[in-house]
Amino acid sequence: MTGERSILRWGSVPVPYAALWSAEEGKMTVDVCRHINHLACCDAEARGVGKPIFGKPHMGRQREVIVNDLCDLCARPLKGRTKVSLSHARVSATGAEGACVMQVEPLVHKDCALVCVQHCPSLKRDIKAGTLFVRQVLKHRHQIALLTTAAVQEFCGVSRDGVAGHAKVELQRWKDRDLSWLEAGGANA
Repeated sequence: MTGERSILRWGSVPVPYAALWSAEEGKMTVDVCRHINHLACCDAEARGVGKPIFGKPHMGRQREVIVNDLCDLCARPLKGRTKVSLSHARVSATGAEGACVMQVEPLVHKDCALVCVQHCPSLKRDIKAGTLFVRQVLKHRHQIALLTTAAVQEFCGVSRDGVAGHAKVELQRWKDRDLSWLEAGGANA
C-alpha cells in the first residue's frame, strides 16, 4: 500500500485519493502492479504534484482502493461503514450471478460521498438529472480488467497481451438512494 494517504486539497477542495495529478499524466508503462501482483498499465507516481485531474483516476491508486476495499476520497477502509457508489453505470444482466452494476468508480463512505457531492457541481447536477446514481452498496466484489493488445499499445506504447487496466467494482446487492439520503447523514456514515 502507498505510504501517505492523507487527503490532499486543491485550494479548499478535497482531492480523491485515486485522482490523477498532472505530473503523472501521459507517462504510462507496463510493470507489475503491487496491488494485484500482475502486469498492468501503470501511471507515474507523483501524487500531489501539479494539478489534480478530477474524474480521471491514477491506474495504480484506482486498483489499490478497489482491491483493498478503501474509500476513494479518504483511502481509509470501507469495512464497518456505509458504502456508497456514485456512478453513471447502469444495471446490467451480465453479472455471473444475474443483474449487477459493473463500474470503474471506487466506492466511498457515505460521509465522504456527501463531501464529494458538495464540492463537485457536476456530481450534484448529474444526480438531480438522474444520470448519476447514488447506491447504498450491500454486497460487492472486485474484478480486474485485462486490456486488448491495441489498448496497451495506445496507453503504454508497447504491444503486450495479458496486461491489466482498471479494477472494476461489481455491485451485487444495493439500494437505490438519492441526494436527500446522502444529506441525511447517519450513525454509520
